[in-house]
Amino acid sequence: MEQKYSWLGTVSAPQEYPMEVYKGAITADDFTYGFDAIWGTQNTGWGNEGGTMSVETRQMEIPNKLEFTWYSLVENKFYTGKWDLDKEHIKNLFEKGFTDQDNGKKTTYTNFIVGLAPKGRVVLWINGPGNQKEVGVFQAHDTIITQEKAYENAKYMLKEGFADRMLKDPSYETFKPEIRAKIEKEGYPDAGIYDVYREKYMWKPSVILPQGSEWIDFGLTNYNGEQENLFGETLTADTYKKRAVPKFCGFYWRDQNKNRYAVWVDSFDEKEIFELFRKLGQEKNIDFVIKVNADNTGAALSLKSEKEELPVTKAKIRLSRKIE
Repeated sequence: MEQKYSWLGTVSAPQEYPMEVYKGAITADDFTYGFDAIWGTQNTGWGNEGGTMSVETRQMEIPNKLEFTWYSLVENKFYTGKWDLDKEHIKNLFEKGFTDQDNGKKTTYTNFIVGLAPKGRVVLWINGPGNQKEVGVFQAHDTIITQEKAYENAKYMLKEGFADRMLKDPSYETFKPEIRAKIEKEGYPDAGIYDVYREKYMWKPSVILPQGSEWIDFGLTNYNGEQENLFGETLTADTYKKRAVPKFCGFYWRDQNKNRYAVWVDSFDEKEIFELFRKLGQEKNIDFVIKVNADNTGAALSLKSEKEELPVTKAKIRLSRKIE
């Protein structure tokens, strides 16, 4: 008997590229998790989860197929595709799972996230607390769906001017105000950027603390949507491995008096961080260095290879006071 797992599905799309779900399914031999127009407009941010629908089934086989049709509002185009999933790869991830930092117990993934990007690019991630991995990248093709052909609940997408209203009328709140302002100033991101985000480098986090301090953990989210949570053995045994460029990271540490502090790098300047990684190159081992001062009031960031160290100057860093 094949091992079964509990899993659900959701949708992700870039904040700047809202996508309208038409229909889709993540399919296993014994179960189909369906999507339709009830999911509405999705743009939670690349790799971020949208909502999920609860289901009666508690344990499902591992899915082997993904199909999806959606409407890209900015491009004013429908895309569709049907793909086989790498069942063996997904099975290995489910089996291996990871340790939940909160309770120290082994757990595994619970959610599939279907990422819809411009130009018909689809990425599938598998997700669990603090951990997210890419399990497939696919290419959809554009298709034509007419008002007559659309099923009843999806006809609203085909109404004259629907995309324009959703994109341009602030009362629809399709975009967060800061995203709308960014689009007005800079235009929409290059549609190819979601492929660029998947570039990987051999790197690891390296935290330098005041003498006598202890590094507790390290959580990171990368531009390609993957997430890791390192602590205990995974932190001490962590080494250089192929990772995408970091988008966010944070960690806790204790000083010599056992006082606990936190450091969060909330965001990088995208242009700067990609340029620095490219400068050092994909062939070299890179340390992403965070050097924290004695009372946790400042931190310096750099990327360091064997022969070169480049400062990261434009990141937004938050530091905690002593955590009781």
